[in-house]
Amino acid sequence: MISLISPKDGASVSVMTAAQKEFVRRHRAGELHDGDDPFRIIADGDVTDASAPATAVFSWSCDDKTALMTLEISDREDFSVLSGLCVSPVRQSAEDGVYFAGVTNFLLGQKYYWRVRAGGETSATRTFTTPWDDIRVMDVDFVPNFRDLGGRMTASGRRVKQGLLYRGTFIDWRGERCGLTWRGKNTFARELGIKTEIDLRIEALGRHTTSPAGDGIRYEFIPMENPFGGTFNERGMGELRKIFDVLFDPSAYPVYFHCHSGADRTGFLGIVLDGVLGIPDDDIRLNYNFTSLYEHRNWDECDDAKGYFGYLDEICPGRTMSEQVMFHLTEYGIDREKLEKMREFLLEDRQRTYSRR
Repeated sequence: MISLISPKDGASVSVMTAAQKEFVRRHRAGELHDGDDPFRIIADGDVTDASAPATAVFSWSCDDKTALMTLEISDREDFSVLSGLCVSPVRQSAEDGVYFAGVTNFLLGQKYYWRVRAGGETSATRTFTTPWDDIRVMDVDFVPNFRDLGGRMTASGRRVKQGLLYRGTFIDWRGERCGLTWRGKNTFARELGIKTEIDLRIEALGRHTTSPAGDGIRYEFIPMENPFGGTFNERGMGELRKIFDVLFDPSAYPVYFHCHSGADRTGFLGIVLDGVLGIPDDDIRLNYNFTSLYEHRNWDECDDAKGYFGYLDEICPGRTMSEQVMFHLTEYGIDREKLEKMREFLLEDRQRTYSRR
């Protein structure tokens, strides 16, 4: 007999850790100050990574200790399609006859169904939901600071689609603190279905002709030498045009963009994309600051970001950050109609319920 233990039927399962939620709370309350980040990570030589998502633990009891057990999770009540989540191997707990598995990479705002199979037996089915107001932090083995830009609300009341735009650190394995393992490649290419890698590292020149994630991944090497102020000249705008030429192509998605730590060049491109999508000012800052859970980044300490928007304030005063970003891009030669078409592709109505593609 199989008896489900946790999560309880109808439970809410968060993708964020308590520390991440506290970081967001403090940011929104204006309680994070220069040099006073309680979750600052000094990454060099530190295996601690506060950017990893919470792992939901699913547990059950089973009388047949010899049976092969499988945890099944789906967004469909008939389990006709199993959700592509990151599920750990089933393990036995310290309590006799009780088993568990850890699960990550849930969609936000989703109702799920779960059950367990053991031998020829199938358990009862339970449901759980994930909240909309989390940040979708992701688990890709040995690639920290990985998150989905989707799920967030725009100033116009729409949402960014999940599963289309991801950001994070480098993924080539060089014996450092991160890089795709075989398990990470499976998550990256199969479970998340990422089709395109945009590599922003100038230091990666000559290193790759194909993506380390696999031959089936489109690899775009578009180095950004000076992301913030450098984008007000022809060279910098040439880099942005190349990036948007990729992003204007619907067949390129899902897209993963990164630099080394997913902090500076990635942070700048994240700001620009948030601006195009119409994210509110404070959430643009939060998306930048959230990298502090891996490597310390604070908007108030970022002279580049202040210089970028300081210049935009001069030439485009009294506007939101989103409006200023759109002004910058279009004034410097990126087609507004294409930007608006891209935005329409990446946004959806607020209340949509997800199903696995």
